[in-house]
Amino acid sequence: MPTASEKVYDLLKQRLVGGSYAPGAQLKEEHIARELGLSRTPVRAALKRLVDDGLATADAGRGVHVAEWTEVDIKETYHLRSLLEAYAAQLAAERGGVTLVTELKQLNKRMAAAIAKGGPEMVSTVQSINSLFHRAILEASRSPRLKSLLGAIIDMPIIVRSFFISTTADIEQSLQHHMDLTAAIESRDGDLARQAMQLHLRIATHRFLRRRAEFVRRNASAQKS
Repeated sequence: MPTASEKVYDLLKQRLVGGSYAPGAQLKEEHIARELGLSRTPVRAALKRLVDDGLATADAGRGVHVAEWTEVDIKETYHLRSLLEAYAAQLAAERGGVTLVTELKQLNKRMAAAIAKGGPEMVSTVQSINSLFHRAILEASRSPRLKSLLGAIIDMPIIVRSFFISTTADIEQSLQHHMDLTAAIESRDGDLARQAMQLHLRIATHRFLRRRAEFVRRNASAQKS
């Protein structure tokens, strides 16, 4: 059973990724503890984890604040990622070979199994597998410059944690995109792999922004009731 700290962490993480708090807003222990009917100790522990995740920042004397991620920042980050990672997919299709295809197929099977199993750990498991999938393609591009540029974007907290406001249908759609990408790479068609990655990330961008807007509306309604 999740601890009080884990429950607070999961709730606040969803709110942060979902855009319920304005960028730079202060996350006050006392206010959150009062809202949730808890002591400040589990809230303090949850806030520390969010800072470690990069979703919040902590400054001595100023408290904990929401990391500065506006909608413009998110759109720009996803756009840059789509340009760079599409090229990585093209290179991976041309250079990756059987070893890459085997790895991608195994990751797709693991993601499908995680979705089928469901449960409270499903999203975390899928997030981890998704990261491995995209990292495998980047590694297979064999481009040090591309890895340097794109690696930092893939690891950005708002990108990594996006699955936490996704529906199961969203995650199933991502898996299908991964399978399409794998097929393009297996065919060694660089142009097709590039287009498949661009489509995957464009849909992911629109879906993420839509889910954020929905999450904000639901959270605002819940707080009023």
